[in-house]
Formats: sequence, C-alpha cells, structure tokens
Amino acid sequence: MKTQTDKKISMPVQMLAGLLLGVLCGLYLPALGTKLSFLSTIFAHAIKMVVMPLILLSVTVGAYRAAAQRAQLGKTALFSIAFFLVATAIAACLGLALNMAFRPGLGASLHETQAMPKGLAGSIDWMQFVVDIVPTNIVAALASGNAIPVLVFGVLLGAALSAVGQRAVPMIAVLDSMLAALFKMTEWIIAFSPLAIFAALAGLLASKGLAALVPLMKLLGVAYLGMAVLALLLTVVLKAAGRSPIAVVKQVSEPLILAFTTRSSEITFPLHLKKLTEMGVPRPVASTILPLSYIFNRDGAVLYTALAIGYLADAYHVVWTWPLLVTIAVLTIITIDGAANVPSGAVVAMTVILSAIGLPVEAVLLILGVDAFFDMGRTALNVYASTVATSVAMRVAGDSYGDAGASGADDADDVFKPLGSGA
Repeated sequence: MKTQTDKKISMPVQMLAGLLLGVLCGLYLPALGTKLSFLSTIFAHAIKMVVMPLILLSVTVGAYRAAAQRAQLGKTALFSIAFFLVATAIAACLGLALNMAFRPGLGASLHETQAMPKGLAGSIDWMQFVVDIVPTNIVAALASGNAIPVLVFGVLLGAALSAVGQRAVPMIAVLDSMLAALFKMTEWIIAFSPLAIFAALAGLLASKGLAALVPLMKLLGVAYLGMAVLALLLTVVLKAAGRSPIAVVKQVSEPLILAFTTRSSEITFPLHLKKLTEMGVPRPVASTILPLSYIFNRDGAVLYTALAIGYLADAYHVVWTWPLLVTIAVLTIITIDGAANVPSGAVVAMTVILSAIGLPVEAVLLILGVDAFFDMGRTALNVYASTVATSVAMRVAGDSYGDAGASGADDADDVFKPLGSGA
C-alpha cells in the first residue's frame, strides 16, 4: 500500500527548487555558493561521457528502422522530409534572428565571472567542414565529441545493417540493449540535474547578484514570441494546403493541450494519430508521415535551441560572424534530429553545439532550471508543426492511398518506436 511518502516529486519541480535554492544560496551565502560550483562541472562531465555513444546508437538503430520501412515511404514521405528540412531551417534562422534582434543574453555577461573559452569558433573553413563530415576514424570522432561524423557513420551503419537482412537482427538486439542501458545512465545523470542547477545558480548569483536572472526572463519572453511567429507561419502553410486553421486546431486541441501539459511528444503520439485520422487524413499517410515528423520536424525544439545557443554566446560576448551563425543553424538542425529519441534530447543537442563552437558545456545549466517553461511551448509547437506537415503530405498524396493500408496505424509503432523521452 502506497503512502504519501512514496510519491516522488516531479523532475521539473525539483529543477525549479534547485534554481530557487541556488538563487537564495548565491545571494545570502555567496561563499558557500562559490565553493559548490564544482558540482556543476561534474554534471557536465557526466553528460559528455554519455552523449556521443547515445547519439551513435540512437541514430544507427533509427536509420536501421527507417531503411527497413523504406517500401512504405514512397514519394510522399520523401516530399515530407524535404518539407521538414525547410521548416526546421526556417525555425533555426528565426531563433537566431530573434536573438540578434533582442540580445537577451547580453545582460548575463558570463565572461566576467568565468574565463573566456579557448578555441572559440570565429570562422569556419567550409571546404574542410565538408571533408570532415566523413570520419577517418570513428573512435577518434567519438573521443573528440565531433557529432557530425558520428551521425554520418551511424546513418551508414544503420542502412548497412538493414541491407544485410536477417543477419543483422542479433546485432540490432545488442545495440538496442546497449541503447537501453545508456538511456538508463542518462536518466541517472539527469536525476542529479537539480543539484547541478543549484550549484551553477549559486555560483553565478554569488558573483553577479540578482541581476543575473533578468536575462533569463527576457529569454523566456523572446522564446514564446518566436513560437508565436512560427505558429503563425505554419498556419499560413496550413491554409495554403486547403485546410481551415480554426477547424484543424479544434480537431487537435486535445493533443496540443496534452503536449503542453505533459511536455512529452511520446505520450501525445497515439492520441495525435487518432485525431488526424478522424479529421480525414488517410491512415497510411498519417501512420507514415506523423512518426517521421516527430523525429525530423521538431520546429519548436529547433527554434528554442538556436535561440538558447545564441543567448549563451551573447552571455560570453562572442563576436558574431556569418560563418558562426550558419554553423549554429546547421548544427542545431542536425543535432536536434540526431537526438530525437534521446532522453532530454534538447539538453544533449545543446551540449554538442556548445562544445562544437568552443563554449563550455556547463553553460547549459544556467537555463536548464527554467527549461520546463520553455518545454511546454516547444512541445506543443512540435505537435502543431507535425499536424501541418501531415496535412501538406495529404495534399501531395491526394487519392493515391485510397483505403489501402488501413492498418497503417499499427505500422507507425515500427517507424516511431519510442526509445526514450526527449524534449
């Protein structure tokens, strides 16, 4: 029989508590706050420890499953993936544009409290960038935290495993088991994030005072402004696809509310699929395109990540250049897609991008404490973007599907087999 003491406090509440206690410690016990800052460094090291193996295994298994389902995809899915890439590129550019317009991170001035990072990316050799996409040594790429070659290797390995047929099944079982173990390790590490947030905020407030929180509030406001703008753009696309935006929002209101309150696309998926078929989307279209959209069309997560990276770069007073902007945009799209099924995927993606541009990974802790407030909006926006993408795919598919594949919803579980929950 469970008692009240058996009930666990939810992670967002723990993170918020860590933030508030860190603020109080930094303001009223600054000496202690300074001494405890090492805890946030340990947390960052733990995240770095699992992030590359997580991405490699997640992408490999995901590519294997996508290749195994290639017969179902066809031209509609290929068009949809192109649509996803355009939509996420717009989301990344919008996030960076809003950061450049409002500059919410300038007030944080982290360079005054921490040493400026060495090796900060100021310009990019794009010829070398293209060459380095193909790894010469996958072990070296994993060790150095170079995410893009790891992603490329994972995609090729997954496709190759699919090509060898039944002989790959034992290997996929092993990779699945390893992936499950890494997910569990990630859960253990994330469980200590409230303590790391406490230490990071205590150290920051000890040196900067209460003014350090003002930029975070600005970031929250700019993020929701960006989400509103992107939702408006998606509504225009929905209208162009011949759908009534008001009617569509009414139809998918339950998945949108569920996404906003639970902050989980995985939990929302079954209800979302049901509502799309009820509003007239052919089941083969919905059951094929919606899972792909949940992986490759995470517009809310892309917008937020680009904005958050811009915020942290401004906090370190990084000098902006066009190569740096393009690098962040490209890395945001790639890493968000690569971390789609990874627990706390947005955090994992941000650590990869920060490391790639030469900023300290620990910086992510400064916004992780209020991440739940961002997560509600970006998860709901992801669901709305998936609704629009599926409606556009239906317009492209026309009547080609007919009533065939009525069991398509069952097939969706194979394409979108949840490997974990990520933002």
